[in-house]
Amino acid sequence: MGYIEYTTGIQPSVFDKDDAFSKVQGTRDGAIFTDDWFMARVKEGKVYCANVGTITAPATFGAGTMDGTEFDLHVSVPSGTTIIPIELTIKMEAFGTAAIFECMAKSGTGSTIGSGGTTITPTNLRSDITATSGCTVGSAASATSGVAITGPEFFRDGHSLAITIATVGQIRVPETFRWRAKEAGYAPVIVGAGQLGVFAAANAGTGFITLVWVEMPSTRIT
Repeated sequence: MGYIEYTTGIQPSVFDKDDAFSKVQGTRDGAIFTDDWFMARVKEGKVYCANVGTITAPATFGAGTMDGTEFDLHVSVPSGTTIIPIELTIKMEAFGTAAIFECMAKSGTGSTIGSGGTTITPTNLRSDITATSGCTVGSAASATSGVAITGPEFFRDGHSLAITIATVGQIRVPETFRWRAKEAGYAPVIVGAGQLGVFAAANAGTGFITLVWVEMPSTRIT
């Protein structure tokens, strides 16, 4: 009869390179411990977060109907890098006067962000990791010189009725819109060079966007 021995501890070894060998880890009560795939990448320092809007200062989103060249958040993934979104949250502060609110996320290729906007520096979710994201992230750009993404819309939500909602709280409507890979049961795999875009179109929309993704060399999935 065979048996398994392991090193106790709930924190797996963290390596600074791929293709290294690790001992099996387990808890002190004798159970083999495994993280799900996403959480294991967080501990490895391969998960990043980008925020549109900060603290109490919401961003201004594209006004009017949705425009595929006017990105409220745009992530450009360089060649040799792959990202997989984990979660996307859009939190609205204001919608404006009578208009339908639409939000959508799309992945694919061929896009460029338009003029203006704000450059965003992604943050690693592991606080002691010095590694930085290779992606270029921007928000709140105009449609001028923007090029639309060619690829699938993997998330869409919004309000089906055009109604005046100057600020959140005046009328009881959803104000937070969220996509999660675990709930959806799938996630787009954006192999660089590729892009991901997020849109939140209202009459005079303001709010916050949080996007969390795994980032790794493309050689790890091919």
